[in-house]
Amino acid sequence: MARAPITAATTLTEAGVDLLAVDAAIEATDGNSFPWREHRLLFVMNGDDASVTPTFKTPGVVGRQSLPIPDFTPTAIPAGAWRLYGPFGPEFRQADGSVYVDWAGTTPVSVTCAVLDA
Repeated sequence: MARAPITAATTLTEAGVDLLAVDAAIEATDGNSFPWREHRLLFVMNGDDASVTPTFKTPGVVGRQSLPIPDFTPTAIPAGAWRLYGPFGPEFRQADGSVYVDWAGTTPVSVTCAVLDA
């Protein structure tokens, strides 16, 4: 199966944004993707009863030995908590122009996210 794209992005303004109203369910099995932009953020709300951990994939390599850039796996999001990630540097941009995120946890459900443009 393919990654589930998160295509809609909400622009942050001085008036504020209701983050819970602009969310989309994560795809725990195949991961998600969203178009890379310089000032783009990812808001994640964990409504599950267990923690969930995102992993942001990095496709690049560095140096003459073509050493892979390690994927970024921040600490787990506890049950009922939220996190804001980004902005994402160009090292996260995949060949298709997207940022890829995978999810780990005990069958995470009720986890939602929103793509935000600052």
